[in-house]
Amino acid sequence: MASTIFRVQSHKFSQDNIQTTLVCSRCDEVFSKEFPLDLEGQTIEFKCPVCGAPGEADLPYKSAEEREEFEEDFEEVEEEEGGEEFEEEY
Repeated sequence: MASTIFRVQSHKFSQDNIQTTLVCSRCDEVFSKEFPLDLEGQTIEFKCPVCGAPGEADLPYKSAEEREEFEEDFEEVEEEEGGEEFEEEY
């Protein structure tokens, strides 16, 4: 089991991934790392890119508000793309 903990200092969700800023509890260095969106809410094991210590981080979940905003944005994109496809066909 990993003894080093990577604390999530900040995070941002995009359509494809979770962009995080983490702090290594062993070397106290700050680094950025991206994770696939599928790993949302899971505990992930990896090595610190600075000191090489194996450790783990708890990835955040999207809040209900972030989920709603994402779904609204996605619906808008679908509507825009759907309209363009219709115009291209005729």
